[in-house]
This record gives sequence, structure tokens and C-alpha cells, in this order.
Amino acid sequence: MTTFLSRRAALAAATGAGAAAALTACASDIRPLADSSSAPSSEASSSTSPSASASASTRASASAGGSSEKSYQGPVKFDNYEKKGEYVPADETHKAQNVPKPLPPANMHENSIDGAYSAFSFWLASVNYLVLTGDDEPLKQADPSGRDVKSFHDYVTFYESNEGWFYGSEHALQAEMMTPQPEKVEGSEPLYYWRITLSKDPNAMMHVEGKGNRPMYQNTSMEPELSNLKLSYQDGKWFTYPTKVRGQSTASPSAKSSDEASSKNA
Repeated sequence: MTTFLSRRAALAAATGAGAAAALTACASDIRPLADSSSAPSSEASSSTSPSASASASTRASASAGGSSEKSYQGPVKFDNYEKKGEYVPADETHKAQNVPKPLPPANMHENSIDGAYSAFSFWLASVNYLVLTGDDEPLKQADPSGRDVKSFHDYVTFYESNEGWFYGSEHALQAEMMTPQPEKVEGSEPLYYWRITLSKDPNAMMHVEGKGNRPMYQNTSMEPELSNLKLSYQDGKWFTYPTKVRGQSTASPSAKSSDEASSKNA
């Protein structure tokens, strides 16, 4: 399994002395991303491969589930934050203070494309907030499966034990929707695939006590990772799961044009 800031990296951060090098080496991972062949067995019953979904799916209609006709193509945006006190960004000498906390969007659990986008954007904001603070409270609300909360627990410990902190970027992980809306897979439950890219901010830095400062991402490719975002609606909530597109690490202009053409012709 490929990840964007994996539990392996987080565990290294929590183990003390020799952890800094291991954390840096693995810090290309900020979220469990799976190759198509390695999806968790718990998702197997509802999972459809990206290639299969392309042939078995139909374009999600604008009215499906009450969704609007708006286009979500472009960088993922989120603007629902709780602000307390003056925000002081972290730097090489101190942790961030009064970081705005992401709050669940009102439509996050709505069975619609709008709701699915809100759920994913909240998840992304929660991950970036966690990286800056070690606070996983928002992620617990954004991750109904509990998988990511478990994966990031050691980052909570990293901050609580005063091992260090991250700075230099408020968006260490960034995402972009490559098509206006997702493809809907026909079936008994709402299931969509959305072509996205996940990117790492080269400005992201880390401080480890006793080890100094260094780039958060070292010894790893900084190319955006082209992925298919699986969005599954179960028990009144959206479950998100990006799977990396094999054989293509980034969205080339031709690939993006192809996606856009497919979107318009669907």
C-alpha cells in the first residue's frame, strides 16, 4: 500500500531518538492511498475497480440526490473554520497557535454530489489541520470508518510528547478535482469515482527537537499523484478512499484533456 503520510512514518516520529530520519524519509505519505489491487477486504464487497467503473458507470446527473449543476473542477476548496484568537503560524522556533479548526459542513452527510464533495474537502482540511496541531478531533468526524484516525494517532502522540512540529505550509497535502463531477456507478448504493490529483507542498517543513529543521518531504517524488477518489455513501455518511492510478504519477495535459472531453461527451 502506498500512503501520503503513513502510519509507519507517524510511528517513527513517536519512537524518539532515531525517529527523525525515518519520519522524514516516509513523510511523502499523508493519507492511505492504495493501489487498485490492494484495497482493504472490508471494502471489497462495494468496491469496483476504476477501469470497471468507467464501463459500468453513467455520468452522474445534475439532479441526482439533489446535487447542483455546479462544476467542482479545480483545486479543492474549504472555508468552514472555527477561529479562536489570533492565528500565529508555526515556524522553525515554535508550533502554530490558534490554528483555525475545520468544522463539518452543513451538507456533509447529504446524499448528493454536493455532499460528497463537502465530505472530501472536510477530510482534506482535517488532515492539514492535524499536521499543524496534532489534534485529530475534526478527522474523527471526517473519517467514519476510523481507518485514518487510527493511522494518524501517532502524530497526535508526536505533538503531545513534544517531539516536534510541522511548519512552512498550511496545506501540506493538496488536492485537485480533474473533472467537474464524478462518475456514478450503477448499483444498490450511491457509489462514485472522481478523478483527482494529490500533491505535496514543497514548502512544508518539520522541526524535530534535538535534530533541527528540514523539509517535510525528503527522498520522495514531488510529482502530483493521479488518483481515483472512491466515494461511497453508507449509513447516512460518505466514505472516501483514493486509489492511485497505476502507470501514471501525474496528470499530463493530454490525460486532463481526455478526461474533460469524456466529461463533456458523457
